[in-house]
Amino acid sequence: MYSFIFEILLLVTALSVDAFAAGFVYGVSKIKVPFTSIIVVTGISSLMLVLSLLAGNLVSSLFPENLTQYFSFLLLFTLGLIKLFDHSQHDEAENADKNKDDLVSPTEAFTLGVALSIDSLAAGIGAGIGSAYIPAAFLVSFLIGALALIAGSWLGGLISSHCRSNLCWISGVLLILLAFMKLL
Repeated sequence: MYSFIFEILLLVTALSVDAFAAGFVYGVSKIKVPFTSIIVVTGISSLMLVLSLLAGNLVSSLFPENLTQYFSFLLLFTLGLIKLFDHSQHDEAENADKNKDDLVSPTEAFTLGVALSIDSLAAGIGAGIGSAYIPAAFLVSFLIGALALIAGSWLGGLISSHCRSNLCWISGVLLILLAFMKLL
């Protein structure tokens, strides 16, 4: 049981780094993210994670355990490598304020939520978290995602005059760590 809890926390943390980075970019750019937009972004990402976890459970029931274990490793490891070198999430966050009103509307948040949830689809299929833990994964994903977006926005606003860091690579490292845990 505790290994599933740790896997959920690691998976959700890896997926929330992008939300933190997006929030950071908003804060640096002095773009406000209202509560409704935070709910839209994190709701979409969490829902996509749940759908992909369900798909991952379906796939794992169709194939032998060893095969799904290696498939999970390969999927998570590949996604982790891609995240290490891909900074498109950072660019997506910078361009999210389409109407340039320094406020992320729920419609703009929907677009960002879809962009941030692409990782959730692949990672959820590879994670293979048991179906009994899926509601917990949704709740943890929603809460940590919202906190990451809020914290990133706050920190970005706080140090906006000093730094423009891109932290998207951290999610890649965490996904690679999760991939190796699948082999244990």
